[in-house]
Amino acid sequence: MKSLARSYVYWPNIDEDCGRTVQSCTECQLQSKTPAKVPLQMWKSAQEVWERIHVDFAGPLHGTYYMVVVDAMSKWPEIFELNNITPGTTVKLLKELFARYGNPKTLVSDNGTQFTSELFKPMCEERGVTHVRTPPYHPQFNGQAERFVDILKRRIKKLKGEGSPTLSPNSDCLDTVLLAYRTTPNAALQGKSPAEVFLGRRLRTRLSMLVPTQEQPEPDFAADRRKQVEAQFNRRHGARSREFSSGGQVMVKSHRGASDFEWTEGTMIKRTGRVTYEVDIGGKHVLRHANQMRKVMSGQKNDTSTSRDLLLDLFETDPVTKKACQIGVSVSELKTSQKWSTPVIPPRVLFQGTLNYRI
Repeated sequence: MKSLARSYVYWPNIDEDCGRTVQSCTECQLQSKTPAKVPLQMWKSAQEVWERIHVDFAGPLHGTYYMVVVDAMSKWPEIFELNNITPGTTVKLLKELFARYGNPKTLVSDNGTQFTSELFKPMCEERGVTHVRTPPYHPQFNGQAERFVDILKRRIKKLKGEGSPTLSPNSDCLDTVLLAYRTTPNAALQGKSPAEVFLGRRLRTRLSMLVPTQEQPEPDFAADRRKQVEAQFNRRHGARSREFSSGGQVMVKSHRGASDFEWTEGTMIKRTGRVTYEVDIGGKHVLRHANQMRKVMSGQKNDTSTSRDLLLDLFETDPVTKKACQIGVSVSELKTSQKWSTPVIPPRVLFQGTLNYRI
């Protein structure tokens, strides 16, 4: 336009005047292109995990909605499968997350009705959470959540396409995606995985079985505390160590309820822990604690009747009771079945002599 104007007329600053005329034209402005993007303004780096979280929804994907929550510092994702995305459901799930990890300082979301409802604002105010909403139709403002939504969709579709028989339609795919993402090193985290930054440790996966692991020594403070608690318990309850040998006969508690049990004889098979044993009871192997077991002394079955007779004689039990105990019936049943006459027990004769003690 400027060249066309100069080919016919000329005046000083003709180019600037033509430019201002076009820029001030209302119709020209309505039909103009989108202006150049402003310089990128990234979020300030979070100083600690769960300080700022980004929330968004994905779906419906295979008939299911997903609520995505991403921690800004560690990139740790939390995903929930939903049948609906109502404000009540959103608030309920966020409260569960806050109870698990604490209240964040900032929550970033879009302008969906789930985040603009009357339920959402009081929840944030009560917990001191600053709610930041993105400008309409500008999802880049909530890029953390938007990026993970894209990752989630693509990975679930890939797992569905593989047709793995071990994966159910939704839940198993979601668990697989979460574990893989949480344990994968991230360049933005200096080569660490989200789990290492968020939890402070590496998660154990199936790949961990390829590397031999060594048992780590117990920290000194934990060992001292454990010994202190054990000693206190042993003193209070008078505990004594008790061990059982393989193949030995033992009596074990067979519970019929929380407090109702009976002793059952069995054979000790092997020791499975410090105080746990595997016992064979009538061909059935059961696990029992040492507190639920006692040894069977040799000759215990054969001497039962003899010991009982000695006790009855010692306490001068009347013949009816003694006979009832020997044959295993009650006294009333024995008296009704036979006629008994209680013999007269002669009175005791007091010793009237003199005892001489020699020291």
